[in-house]
Amino acid sequence: MSDWRAPGFTEVDVLGVGGFGRVVLAKHQDSGRMVAIKYLLAEYLADPDLAAGFRREAWLLSGVRSPHVVRLFDFIETPQGAALVMEAVPGVSLRALLATENVLAPESALAILKGSLLGLADAHAAGVVHRDYKPGNVLVSREGESKLVDFGLATLDGHNGLTAGSPSYMAPEQWAGQPGQPATDVYAATCVFYQCITGHQPFEADTADELRALHQTAPVPLDAVPEELRPLIARGMAKDPAWRPSTADAFVSELETVARKAYGKDWEKRGWKRLAASAAALTALTPLALLTTAGTAAAPIGAGAGAVAAGVPATGTGAGATAVIVGKVIAVLVVVGALVTGGILVFNHPGDPPPPAALTVAIQTESGRDQALPITYSLQYPQVSGGPDAAVRKRINDALRAPIDKRLKAVRDARAEPDWQQRFTELGETPAARTTARILLQTPSLLSVRYDHDLDSNFLSHPTWRFPETVTLDLRTGNLLGPKDVFRPEILTAAGMKTLTERIEPHTRHGFCRVASVGDEGPQATIDAADRDPSREHVPGASMGFTKAGAEFEILWYDLGCDMASGKETVTVPYAEIADLFQPKFVAMLGTTTPSSAPAPPSSSTPAVSNTYTNPRFGFTTRVPEGYTAAPYQPDNGDGMTFTNPALDATLTVWGTNSGGRGTAAALADAAAAEEANGGRVTYRKDEGDHYSISGYQSDGKIFYERGFSGTGSTATLRWVYPRERKTELDAPVSTTVEAFRPGDLSQPH
Repeated sequence: MSDWRAPGFTEVDVLGVGGFGRVVLAKHQDSGRMVAIKYLLAEYLADPDLAAGFRREAWLLSGVRSPHVVRLFDFIETPQGAALVMEAVPGVSLRALLATENVLAPESALAILKGSLLGLADAHAAGVVHRDYKPGNVLVSREGESKLVDFGLATLDGHNGLTAGSPSYMAPEQWAGQPGQPATDVYAATCVFYQCITGHQPFEADTADELRALHQTAPVPLDAVPEELRPLIARGMAKDPAWRPSTADAFVSELETVARKAYGKDWEKRGWKRLAASAAALTALTPLALLTTAGTAAAPIGAGAGAVAAGVPATGTGAGATAVIVGKVIAVLVVVGALVTGGILVFNHPGDPPPPAALTVAIQTESGRDQALPITYSLQYPQVSGGPDAAVRKRINDALRAPIDKRLKAVRDARAEPDWQQRFTELGETPAARTTARILLQTPSLLSVRYDHDLDSNFLSHPTWRFPETVTLDLRTGNLLGPKDVFRPEILTAAGMKTLTERIEPHTRHGFCRVASVGDEGPQATIDAADRDPSREHVPGASMGFTKAGAEFEILWYDLGCDMASGKETVTVPYAEIADLFQPKFVAMLGTTTPSSAPAPPSSSTPAVSNTYTNPRFGFTTRVPEGYTAAPYQPDNGDGMTFTNPALDATLTVWGTNSGGRGTAAALADAAAAEEANGGRVTYRKDEGDHYSISGYQSDGKIFYERGFSGTGSTATLRWVYPRERKTELDAPVSTTVEAFRPGDLSQPH
């Protein structure tokens, strides 16, 4: 073992030793503060993979700032050795706590889970996925908090890292070697929570292959779980990540709702109180007991430009003068207290260098009031942070802000209209300009954003004040992606635009109109901008964005030559029907698997089942799995279709109604009340802004899942119903159809 020590520190005791390194308690010589230092053994520093992983652990977490993550103050690397200098916290690992307690009170388990989930949420917000959440990586302090530690396997969200983890807690997609995502951490955290309240792991097997099969296909054994906690665990351990809470933050919200309902409003306080004595007793038997007098490293120590904030374990048994041998408790600590990076059962070395620093996106709002007009404005736009290149980041942010800068200019240009000031005064009106920004798609190399511009005014009622637009950027260069970057050259011709029109038309409400003309109907409009203005190039005459489900066209029908009453429409064309028109390098940027040629577009005039169904009256669109037969569905004041698979006893129903005017929250409340009135049981409900989601069990015991959109003029709803025993095989098609469901135009009745 190397004798190299991090300069400026005096080692106090050993906290843990493992296959690749050791963790020690040390004192900073200048300040006297105590820290934990994690060393990579010198013989492994020569291994490029292990050394890169050690650097990655510090580097990936440079953007994480969280009271729920043990902080990493500095990274030191010399030819003699490498070390991570960390916050030292008086506490014990959850693994050590479970070794002595076996089973925790539900309130205590919920309290620990909440704290570490908040740590995961802060990591996810920085684009980092932990990928190795387990009891050994959760620190329980005597002060009543839990902290997340050891990000040795962390990756950027959406990137592949080591095909590794702790098998007892690995999500199905992690077993399959798929990229890390926040839902992967949610699964592992739920497995740990299951162990806390039952005393054993959810799945146990003699071999890795058997364990893999259980995690990927076996139902979660809920019989040992208190009934009130079963829905929480079932959600968190769903086989399909799309059916889990999408983020750790979302899971915290669900956890708190369940905890309050089951254990009262003071559940968290009681939970920590029950843990305090055990955590204090176990901590007293470790070198970390010294922190009660020496203090912890509350601020960075010797942290220069390379200082980061992250965490690794700092709990275990002492091997030096402070080690105390006290019966069963210390024996347990000797076995389970060492928290290091070794001991992983599934391990493949990556061949790639660390990925570039993550770009994170946050929505900003510029608001104010123009006193001269007068008019108020509240304008949203995305802003990115992070990334290795400041010039690229600036180009991205300039492009993302450009739509609201144009909006502000339009507001200020309105002063040039001499009679507007007088009309506003006469009407007593203060118009309000609003822009809502929404991320349609973000991949490692692409960002697509939709802006919806609106205006609250009776006087300024022209539709040009109310319209959508999209911006799509190459995140590697900061450049805007235009038609020439998206479409193959042969598509940017008159013939190519005709083909594009044919692909789009089945997904529109009423097809492309006839252009108004004196004396006859005029020619049919197309998506080709050159048809409207011969001086323009053959490019789409509509703003175009990109979602997970398909290409989204924001069509202003009056810009294509239709009458003003035609308004606007959002039309989504699935990638399976349009990707063959795109440049291959752009398809790769989308990060989606698409066929090399498009199938025949679905017909909106017949109810035949195809890959996509578009309702000709209400304009909503959904994907339909193969093997389902169609039958018309006619609710009151509406229209839709039911798709049935008799072999699976499963039905998918999609419909629209002219019962708009309700907010999403009201629509969700009505859906829940209707289900419960019919004898069903709602296990999950969520208002997700522009839509709601609700699921549970019907009175006949079948699972239902419903997603609904409610607008000012109409609604669009999708609902699945199927037997519990078919859940595993239906998880994927249900998820696909739900995510692909597009509501059409809800601003007016149909």
